[in-house]
Amino acid sequence: MNPPTTSELSLYQLTQTTDSDLASLTISASTFREWVDTGIRFLIDQEIQATVWAKLPPHSRWWTTLETYYQEGLSEQIYRCNISRSGGSAPSRHSSRSSYSSQDSLIPIVLETSIQLRREHFCLILSPQLCSLMLAQEQIPAEEDPPSGLLEPTTLKVIYSFNPNVIQKALSAIKHLITITDTTPVEVLTDSVLPFPLPSEIDTTLLTRLWYQFLPHISSVSPKIKQETTQPLPSKSLTVREEFLQPLTRELSTPLTNMKTALQLLEKKQHKRDIRQRYIDLLKKECDRQNTLLIGLQELLQLNQSLEESDPTVHLEELVPGIVSTYQAIAEEKGITLGYTIPAGFPAVACPSSWLRRILQNIIHNSLKFTPEGGRITVQTNLRSEGVEIAVIDTGVGIENSDIPKLFDSFYRGRNTLSSSVEGVGLGLTIVRHLIEQCGGKIEIVSQVDKGTIVKVIFQESSD
Repeated sequence: MNPPTTSELSLYQLTQTTDSDLASLTISASTFREWVDTGIRFLIDQEIQATVWAKLPPHSRWWTTLETYYQEGLSEQIYRCNISRSGGSAPSRHSSRSSYSSQDSLIPIVLETSIQLRREHFCLILSPQLCSLMLAQEQIPAEEDPPSGLLEPTTLKVIYSFNPNVIQKALSAIKHLITITDTTPVEVLTDSVLPFPLPSEIDTTLLTRLWYQFLPHISSVSPKIKQETTQPLPSKSLTVREEFLQPLTRELSTPLTNMKTALQLLEKKQHKRDIRQRYIDLLKKECDRQNTLLIGLQELLQLNQSLEESDPTVHLEELVPGIVSTYQAIAEEKGITLGYTIPAGFPAVACPSSWLRRILQNIIHNSLKFTPEGGRITVQTNLRSEGVEIAVIDTGVGIENSDIPKLFDSFYRGRNTLSSSVEGVGLGLTIVRHLIEQCGGKIEIVSQVDKGTIVKVIFQESSD
């Protein structure tokens, strides 16, 4: 069943050669996740029984809707595909609990190592009424290693096809890549690709309903990648730009959709107590996330409103000790040493005190989240040729070099966050960056995994 070499196999390229008219779209990872969730929720709403083959990132939010589909008892089978990185045996059904604790419901399928396929993710829906393929390819240099299967920081090329020929060839290619393990189901090893004929056409009523479910997400699609341009932020005012509003809209809509789905499922009386409790827990989690997001947005408004009443300069020896003392109790509870060093007579910096307070609070808060017991966090100041430097130094888990440029993107959460129980919406450092740029300053991050992180903020000296 397995071909001799698979390192260059690409499902994306296979679909392009199968159907030359199949156009790709450039979208973000969060939009692709919404598309997958929308397709699965459509199966739930229409009570369509289907077999699903999926290769998605390991974080639970990519699999929640598929898990719901399984719990509803509608799915024929859900195959969770992974790439074998060592060419050895497959991970057991419990080996991925750190990433996604509910994967016991889904059937693990291990695929042979493929350099191209590691950059690709898919959701293949197969049923007599509706068959479709959603396929995404990460847009990164081919020689670079994909970021641990996490799509959050990447731009994607995506195709969505209902073409039976494309779907059949994609499924056949996937089945030919299966690595046989002790957990591989017998039915996926048969020569027959499908137990039923692919529908030659889709019922127009069904397709119309699907189209209306996708309409809210169409605004996120771009025919090409937009080149980023650096524009100076207007002084004396905190602005909200399009690149912030678009992910904000998605960040608000996805939890609300999950909550709506959970409420609809709770209305069905036939669910067992443990399943109902799972939906209740999902509702609580999404409510907490929405509340955290709204608090962050309120902070942005409050910081802007308080600017007129704030001194445009601040003396660090008057501000830093109070901020550090605020977090002393939290640090002691976690067994972390927290301190500061500010030389006497240090020059004032050109930044409103309310803004600088929020900047340091967010940075120190992040350090506390990612510094383990017995660690150390220090706030210190230095004079540099370009101005006054405030450095927050910790001995925490560190940050991958490839993640550092993306930390300030709205709602981005790094890999150390996704692989842990740390909660957040990825808005804190976005606020920090906007405030620093408004003051004419800059921020630098130097980090090493398992060694720690240094966050440096540089401001101009105040002329007052």
